[in-house]
Amino acid sequence: MLDSSPKGESDCYKRAKRSLGLILEKGEELKFDHVVEPEVTIVIASRNPAPFLFRCLEALCLSESVRMEVVVVVESSPRELIALLLDRLKTVVKVRCPEIVSYSDAWNQGANVARSANIIFLKDDVCVRKDAICATLNALNNDGGVGAVGAMLLDGDGVLIESGSLLNSSGICRSVGRGWNPDDYRVQYKRDVAFCSGAYLGITKETFQSIGGFDESFLDEYYEDVDLCLRLNRAGKRTVYDPCSVATRNLEYRDSWEKAAKLMAANRNRLLLIRELELASFPSQSDFELDTVHECARGQRILWVEDAPPFAHMGAGFPRTKEMLRTLIELGHSVTLLPTFITTSDFMDVYKDTPREVEVALGVGAEGFDEFWQRKWKEYDTVIISRPNNLNSIGRIIEDTKSKRPDLRLIYDAEAIFANREINEALYNGEPFSESEERQLLKAELKLAVIADVILSISEHERKQFASLGFSKVIMLRHHSTIEPAVRSFAEREGILFVGAVHSDSAPNAIGLIDFIENSLPLIRAKLGQDIKLYCAGRYHSDELMKYASDSEVFLGFVEDLSEWYEKCRVFIAPARFAAGIPLKIIEAASKGIPVVATTLARSQLGWTEEELISAHTAGAFADACVRVYSEEPLWHQLRMGALAKIRQGYSREHIVEALRCALEY
Repeated sequence: MLDSSPKGESDCYKRAKRSLGLILEKGEELKFDHVVEPEVTIVIASRNPAPFLFRCLEALCLSESVRMEVVVVVESSPRELIALLLDRLKTVVKVRCPEIVSYSDAWNQGANVARSANIIFLKDDVCVRKDAICATLNALNNDGGVGAVGAMLLDGDGVLIESGSLLNSSGICRSVGRGWNPDDYRVQYKRDVAFCSGAYLGITKETFQSIGGFDESFLDEYYEDVDLCLRLNRAGKRTVYDPCSVATRNLEYRDSWEKAAKLMAANRNRLLLIRELELASFPSQSDFELDTVHECARGQRILWVEDAPPFAHMGAGFPRTKEMLRTLIELGHSVTLLPTFITTSDFMDVYKDTPREVEVALGVGAEGFDEFWQRKWKEYDTVIISRPNNLNSIGRIIEDTKSKRPDLRLIYDAEAIFANREINEALYNGEPFSESEERQLLKAELKLAVIADVILSISEHERKQFASLGFSKVIMLRHHSTIEPAVRSFAEREGILFVGAVHSDSAPNAIGLIDFIENSLPLIRAKLGQDIKLYCAGRYHSDELMKYASDSEVFLGFVEDLSEWYEKCRVFIAPARFAAGIPLKIIEAASKGIPVVATTLARSQLGWTEEELISAHTAGAFADACVRVYSEEPLWHQLRMGALAKIRQGYSREHIVEALRCALEY
């Protein structure tokens, strides 16, 4: 006969009962691998009917291949069905106690026998999702400041119960996102929180012991997790909500809501009594805003308006955006990235390149910005706007807010002066603008930049253009690429490499690459007497360009890791003859130790010399430069070393850190 179950059995509970009955009937068991050195100990407090514990253990069995030790804390004389289930758990550690009077008591007893350095505490109604445990361990162990990691908790219908919790000075708690769709962007990023539910809470054993474990003075359940996280904070450790750690709760309240409310009130009074000092630093009840999920932000709250999340394959300055986002997070700031063009995507895709600590406001876009800002304008300390199209569409809204909030700072990240592309294209076509016409183009693009407190410029050339228009607060912020020169020698390499996305037939990369294939590559092959292969890596949306695909002109498509090609090829080319900003792919290629041949425009945009890259203006001169670098080993080594030295000098990570720090404090 099955244990008594909660009033109004859910379908999930009924299925668990049936599955458990079948296993017991057949004499089967849930098998966990016996591990000598576990990575994590799962401590489960068993206080509910057997089907809940069964479902909890079943989910752990199916979750992932992590070296796991499972500890179940159970009363010495459990109900019959619990006893039968425990008999089927040969590799599970059972901690038996006369009576479990509280979750604090049970979890502490389980932690005492844990053999691993990491512990995840679970209530027995919790079912972990696949990969949740690995995600928790990554969040727990990759940052020395993290004390505890909590999960995204869903109900049986997949509706959000909690994504971290808010706390006010009166000890009143609010779960962030209760009742929301778990795909809401506001709960899809990792962040510091006041506390996370003990229903699923990861912590290292060392940290747990150092603060004395759970306080057993809290009756039965509720607030023991709040107290633990407050003590972690006092010890200099943060509590982090991790959206990749996902679990389902099948029984949020063990008894009636009335009984739960009484317990909460009693334990809240206990918390107020012993944690008065810690609670004083939290917002008061009157200042408590449910939409404020950055409660524990350590630095500034920053809104960044950009065309799209920084997908690496897009190029167009997005690798620089990615590095800037990473730096802002490392500096301790809280960042919301609001894409104006790409507003729908899969979060797993978005966060491949965007730091998970960044809130990515998918679904808002330029059209929804006004409504978004009406709710959020008091929340942010600084707004960063990238690119002129976003400045023109959103700048006026921010200007109006600055009139009401003079303390709100606006940083314009030019990324590139787009008018330069038009200016360079006209020059390339033999119809150059006059000096006054160029100035008018620049003024038209940058007229709204006057409202910015600081402007970020990507090159010395563009910094001078800003200065010529009267902008005085301009900070240089270049791209950064990690220096990892490939080791393969000159003689071991062959072929020419091009890297870059092509978004249309008229894109600078398409026109430049077609010109190279038609007019430079035949000369190179003739002068070297070899069928030198050209390898092109990137996403290509140009039918005209793809007509040239052959065994000798190899289009690789998007390549996630270019290391193989940077090591395989002897020369890197950048043939675009008109563009704005700076050619970031040159910086990346040079940092990997492959010499570059580029157009004169690219070299002037970078401000590099012929000791760092060879440049040419005409197709014939470009071919000659490629032949020289391809065939002259001393020149090849000179360019390789010169470019690496240039990157160390002007494109360091420290440069980005210092530039952003100055911009935020200017």
